[in-house]
This record gives sequence, C-alpha cells and structure tokens, in this order.
Amino acid sequence: MLRNALFFIIIINFDEILSKIVMMVISISLTSDLLERLDDFVKSSGYSSRSEAIRFAVRDVLSNFALQRLERGLVVATVTVVSDRESRDVNTHLMELRHEFDEFIISNMHFHVGNGSCVDIYIVRGGSDVALDFVLRVRAVRGISEVKYTMTPVLEPSP
Repeated sequence: MLRNALFFIIIINFDEILSKIVMMVISISLTSDLLERLDDFVKSSGYSSRSEAIRFAVRDVLSNFALQRLERGLVVATVTVVSDRESRDVNTHLMELRHEFDEFIISNMHFHVGNGSCVDIYIVRGGSDVALDFVLRVRAVRGISEVKYTMTPVLEPSP
C-alpha cells in the first residue's frame, strides 16, 4: 500500500515538474522592421534563438510590471510614446485617453521627430495604480511602436 502511495506522489510531482519545463508554442505578429530588429538583437546579444530572446523580454516586462505594482501611494510618472506620424487613429485614441485621465495628467507634449514618427510625453500624477492603468491603456493602442515609463514616489507634505 505504501509503495502505491509513493508511486502516486511521484507521478503527481512529475506532472508538476513537467508542466514547468514544457514550452507552449504561440504565434505572434511582427512588422518586418521589428522582426529585423529582433534578429539583429538575437545575433548581437548571443541568444540562441528568437524564442529565447522573446522569453527574456517577456520575463523582463513581467518582472518590471510586478515591481511597479509594489509601489503604493502618490507617484509622478513620465510616459513616453512613439508612434507613426501618419496614423491618425493613434492620435485620436491618445487624445481620448488624455481626456479620460485628465485629472491625473498634469502635462503633455507632442513632437514630430525624424523618420515620420511622433513622440508624446505625458506627466501623470496620482496613485501608482492610476499611472500603471494609463500606461497599460496606452500600450493597448494599435499603431504605437514604443511606450516607456518611469514612476517616482512623491512624499505627501506633512500636515
């Protein structure tokens, strides 16, 4: 009886271990420019494959996101957005988000930069959850090529 129970425990543990090492295959869509940049990155940084580089990038983004979620309280965030200058839908969506977060966005700037790109910089002041929500909503806008942000805790004045 003990032998059967031990065998069952080993099987359960094997399934847990196997689920952590088996890679799931997914499909992603990239522009030709982004794929070229990914291939250059893989070659120059020593990754053995695109998949390895993408796994690293996903882990890095998730880790940074988890760390940012640990920040509590009042923050000032800078959010830098790069998009295609010709994409009118991007500008419309960004303007809608700008109005939706109006009480938290204390400033924003828009620049035309080389290669037909626009850069928008937003200064967000509010709770860390609000700043992260704004970043995530901006990242979800189709046609945006880059979104970078920083969050700096702000001490509230003593009464």
